[in-house]
Amino acid sequence: MNLDAILNQLTAFFGEGIGKAIADFLTFIYNILFPPNAGPAERVEIPR
Repeated sequence: MNLDAILNQLTAFFGEGIGKAIADFLTFIYNILFPPNAGPAERVEIPR
């Protein structure tokens, strides 16, 4: 089983054409279903 060949084909498929449209749609659905809930990072002063 040549994993490199499989990954190259998947990368090529999802990188252009209909595969890119499918990947963008699934990314959109994922972002709607699982929104990020963490606030932005802030600096924390470390007491000395």
